[in-house]
Amino acid sequence: MSPKQPAIVEAQKAIGTVLEQLEAKTGGEVREIGLEDMVDIDPRTGAPVVQKAVEITLQPRPAKKWAT
Repeated sequence: MSPKQPAIVEAQKAIGTVLEQLEAKTGGEVREIGLEDMVDIDPRTGAPVVQKAVEITLQPRPAKKWAT
């Protein structure tokens, strides 16, 4: 396995920070992330264009209750 490029390591840290903030704001847990192709309309030409989109699936975090 080859070592990761510094740009990849930096991007992974940045993405991790964003996902951590998302979990903090929503109270959920990131279950899956993925990259998908998405067809959209180019506003300049009106023609269809394929773009990349990030799909994030959140799972509700179970509430913790302490025994009293």
